[in-house]
Amino acid sequence: MTITPSKNKTLFDYLAALLTGQLILPDDAAYESVRQLWNGRVKTRPAAIARCLTVEDVIHTVRWTREHGLPLSVRGAGHEIFGRSLRENGVAIDLSQMKTITVDPVAHTAQVQSGATAGELIGAAEKHGLATTTGTVSSVGMTGLTLGGGYGSLIGAYGLAADNLLSAQVVTADGRLITASAEEHSDLLWGLRGGGGNFGVVVSLEYRLHPLTTVLSGLLLYPLEQARTVLSKFNEFITTAPDELTIRSGFLQTPDGATALFLSPTYCGAIAAGEQIVAPLRTFGNLLVDQVQPITYNDLIHQLDVFTPAGRHYYLQTRSLAGLQTETIEVLIEQGLPLPSPFSTINIHHFHGVASRVGVSETTFALRQDHLMIEIIAAWEPQSPDEEQRHLQWAQHISRSLAPYAFKGGYINLLDREEQERVPFAFGSNYERLLGLKRRYDPDDVFHSTIGHLTP
Repeated sequence: MTITPSKNKTLFDYLAALLTGQLILPDDAAYESVRQLWNGRVKTRPAAIARCLTVEDVIHTVRWTREHGLPLSVRGAGHEIFGRSLRENGVAIDLSQMKTITVDPVAHTAQVQSGATAGELIGAAEKHGLATTTGTVSSVGMTGLTLGGGYGSLIGAYGLAADNLLSAQVVTADGRLITASAEEHSDLLWGLRGGGGNFGVVVSLEYRLHPLTTVLSGLLLYPLEQARTVLSKFNEFITTAPDELTIRSGFLQTPDGATALFLSPTYCGAIAAGEQIVAPLRTFGNLLVDQVQPITYNDLIHQLDVFTPAGRHYYLQTRSLAGLQTETIEVLIEQGLPLPSPFSTINIHHFHGVASRVGVSETTFALRQDHLMIEIIAAWEPQSPDEEQRHLQWAQHISRSLAPYAFKGGYINLLDREEQERVPFAFGSNYERLLGLKRRYDPDDVFHSTIGHLTP
């Protein structure tokens, strides 16, 4: 169904009257600011945005939208790269105002509404000396992060964000509120742990928390000419890294315009022990910068925010490798450098420890072996179409060059709509079971905003 401007107001008056929250239409003054996602490159314009304040608002919007045959999408905190949370001329359920977080310091759990960010969860948990895996920047939404798996700096000790999901409340495609837990709808809980947002609207999540306030973390910078040596030593070092140590690595541009290799360790055990374990990293090359020190996890999760502001244009490609070979190191250096802008980076995420010891069939997330997830981030201030194409081509070229050495699947949260062929490989042996779950909970394929290509 296509909504024309002349029909908008009358048609949507009925939905607006059902909501506690606000229904925002394209003619409203707030529309552009509310429509905008973290990635300023996304220009999708829904016909209406339902800013829900309650679960009842979500239920009403799902039922009304289905009744009128409109495309439906779901937006959490809005920190999104490919724009799947908005559909052209559709209705967007906006959960960004639903942020309540309740921490149980005795049970070490947190009940989190779906609009809450990583920073908001960590801030609430820190008051009780607790934390969980939350990605690497504070503005990322916990719901989207978790539904796709959820890499982060605590992955070795605590697993993926999805591994710490204990239960979830979900509004189904027919407008029912159900709970997915170990006791009820356990099949749905399995699907939510890395299967994407294709089964309903997740309105709240319950997480397992872990005792943690301070970590040993920071940045080590090495000269670019030593990158081959440092990355080779890094690749060998991580094969015996303890669970408590997870290390991001990659390339960035320094304030003086030079490109440098970085290692960013995070150790979440006893600080004194961490100092000894991290010490060998300092011998891998001639350090330009050494900022590794004790820091609260709350401060750590906010450190990168200044480098990832909302509104800038972003484009990502990812590849996952069993490790760094001579050939893949050469690809990163020869094909990836120089970086196309001061804001662009190559991040190498370290997957190991507890996350690797979860059985393949225990959650939907299937790549349960030690690996490195290469995140190729093109970021630029909008200037011209040529500027955009230059950045897209840079990221795509590196991705294609790494493909012969990479696993066929990928990180579902960061797969482009153009990469449909990688989706079944991402889920591996879990794919057929996932399709069966889709047929059970969403037989009409109402929800497909998260990965875009999973159909019943």
